[in-house]
Amino acid sequence: MALAMKKLVIITLLGVAGATAAENDYYKLISVPFPKDLKLEISGMATLPEDRMALAIRKGEIWIAKGLSGGKPVYTKFASGLHEPLGLAYHKGDLYTVQRTELTRLRDTDNDGRADEYLTHAKGWGVTGNYHEYAYGPAIDHADNMWVALNCSIGKGSNPNNQWRGWSLRVKPDGSWTPMSGGFRSPSGIGTNLAGDVFATDQQGNWFPTSPLIHLKRGAFHGHADSLPFTQLPGATFKVDGNLPRNLTVTQAAKRIGAYQLPAVWFPYRKMGMSTTDILADSTQGKFGPFAGQLFCGEFTMSFVSRVFLEKVEGEYQGACFRFRDGLDCAALRLQWGVDGSMYIGQSNRGWNSLGTKSYGLQRLQWAGKVPFEIKTMSAHPNGFVLTFTRPVNPKTATNPKSYVLSSYTYPYHSKYGGEETDVKPLTVKSATVDAGKKLVHLKIDGLRTGYVHELHADGIRDLKGQPLLHKAAYYTLNRIPK
Repeated sequence: MALAMKKLVIITLLGVAGATAAENDYYKLISVPFPKDLKLEISGMATLPEDRMALAIRKGEIWIAKGLSGGKPVYTKFASGLHEPLGLAYHKGDLYTVQRTELTRLRDTDNDGRADEYLTHAKGWGVTGNYHEYAYGPAIDHADNMWVALNCSIGKGSNPNNQWRGWSLRVKPDGSWTPMSGGFRSPSGIGTNLAGDVFATDQQGNWFPTSPLIHLKRGAFHGHADSLPFTQLPGATFKVDGNLPRNLTVTQAAKRIGAYQLPAVWFPYRKMGMSTTDILADSTQGKFGPFAGQLFCGEFTMSFVSRVFLEKVEGEYQGACFRFRDGLDCAALRLQWGVDGSMYIGQSNRGWNSLGTKSYGLQRLQWAGKVPFEIKTMSAHPNGFVLTFTRPVNPKTATNPKSYVLSSYTYPYHSKYGGEETDVKPLTVKSATVDAGKKLVHLKIDGLRTGYVHELHADGIRDLKGQPLLHKAAYYTLNRIPK
């Protein structure tokens, strides 16, 4: 390794270590014990009554952990023989999981702590045996529909046996289902916000320059071409005429491809992770700190949890993402709330690369009761952005335009693996004004661009005690500028 590269790695690691130490003052990270002979490669999590949590593991079992909040949980096996369950939900007294070929309802009819009924709730999507053909979910909306997200076959093309790969499916309470949107690559996280709207994440790769957070709705095309052959099937909710255009940015593609829907949020590569996973809305009503209602997302390769603020502009979601908590033992594959408002992070790197000292496990993230100094929200306005902070700001620093550095960029839309930031331009902060409560700052900015990520660094901001922000960067995906 060259000397310059060694220095870069050391600086990067020191930066992460420093952030983790400061983060630990506000959010304590605790490794949860489990039996040594239990290979806890967590692939699904569901909170149960009485301080219990159901844990699906990748190799086909579901375990119940009792007494998590006490720090010494007891584990019992609930189900086995499943085919790579990659999600778990507790709904009206029963557990539901998505296996490769079906959405399964698991019931314990004699109350002995083990499932004695494995009922097919929905099935019928294509499976060929290709190892990429993962199935994720379910996520449950406010109408009690269950949503499933299907991996595409990645480069294998259409096949009579892989129908609807790369699509989202909405399953009604009676088990009938409808394809809703298409164009996924590998949507390993699926969940809802507090309004009950369904979102999925996807993975940087072919057709995805970096990881996105996508609002799932009927008739949307998310970008990956492998799903397009299934638009010819009965029940398809959109069409794409002709071949996909070439040599465009994602912003240009959204204007040329009628069904193509830009993500609500892009997670800039490395800055905000490399492989975004699960989605968890903060329903704790303050038990987890000052971010009630926002979303948290797992990160696989870089082993951390991020935070997302969403808002609706002209009826469509967009928003900003922030780093939240680094330093996990392993890839953050699944997130779930405990009964006390702690976040439990189910981990498994499946043998792929991820930061950390372990290959699987369970960690608990607990708010220490102190409010960190953070950018709480970043909202779009016609002439700039409005930032709200978790603590009052020092007005001298907050009104100084030099406290902020902004730029905007977009990404290429192509079949190559990933994509660098393109059409990068610096932005000028013309003015910054602070409200009377000293928690809200209005940035007036020249040169906002529709469909671009707007990257903000607020290194110069201080609170009333002179403390800097815990996380100084925000990344806002500005699909629409408010009028």
